[in-house]
Amino acid sequence: MDATTYVFKILIGSNVTDAHLKTCAALFSANYGIWAPDAPAPMRPGNRVKMSAAKLRQECLADPVDSLIVTCTAGDVLVGHACVTKWAYKDGCVGWVTQLVVEHEHRRRHIATNMLQTLKQHHPWFDDVIIMGIASSHPAACNSLCNMFGGDTKDVDLRFIATNAADVLGCSPVPYLRDATLQGALAGVPGGSYTANTRFFVDHTEPLDILRTYLERDKWAFGELHDGHEFLVLLPVPRQP
Repeated sequence: MDATTYVFKILIGSNVTDAHLKTCAALFSANYGIWAPDAPAPMRPGNRVKMSAAKLRQECLADPVDSLIVTCTAGDVLVGHACVTKWAYKDGCVGWVTQLVVEHEHRRRHIATNMLQTLKQHHPWFDDVIIMGIASSHPAACNSLCNMFGGDTKDVDLRFIATNAADVLGCSPVPYLRDATLQGALAGVPGGSYTANTRFFVDHTEPLDILRTYLERDKWAFGELHDGHEFLVLLPVPRQP
C-alpha cells in the first residue's frame, strides 16, 4: 500500500511569491501535455506545453485579490496545484479553476478532487461563489470539479450549463475564456457536445483514452472532444439552509 502523505494548503493571491509561481510553472510544464500535431504556429507540435512564472501570474492570477492557489505537497515536493479566480455574476460570483495540474506519478489518487475540496474551506473566498466552472480537455479535471459537490460527469445539469455559459464567459476577466466560442449544444446544435473553442491545441491522446473509459462506464454527459476545444463545466453551488 502506498503510504505517501499529502498536505494541502491554500495560498492567497496577494501572498503568492515569484518563487511559488516558478515552482507551479515547472510542475505544469513537466506534466500538462504536448502540443497537438496540427497545432498552429507559434505552438510547436510534439513539444511540451510550457508556461513561465510570469505567464502563470498573468493568465491565472491577474487579480490577486480574488485569486488563490491550492497546493498539494508530498514531503517538500509540489505534486499538484489548482489556480482559481472569481468574478461578479448576477447576485454573487463565478469561481473558476484556471489551472489544475497533478504530477504524473501521483495521479488517480484523488489529489485534484481533494485540492478543490480544500478550496471550499476558504470561506472568505468561497462564501459569495454561486457557480463553479472549468474549461478543460481532460475528463478527469471535469470529474474533479463535479466531485467537489458530490456529483460526477454523468449526473450534471446540462440545461444549467447551456443557460449560463454565454453570460458567464462573456463577463469573465480571463481573456481566453471571454474570447472563447461556444460549440455544439452550447451553440444550439441538438445533440452536440458541451464545449468551447478556446484554441488550445494540446494533444488529445491521453484525454481521449480517459474519455473512452468514462463512456464505457456510462459516466459521461458532455459529448465529443474536438481539436482546439475544451469541455465547459458549470455547476451551481449548493447552499446550506
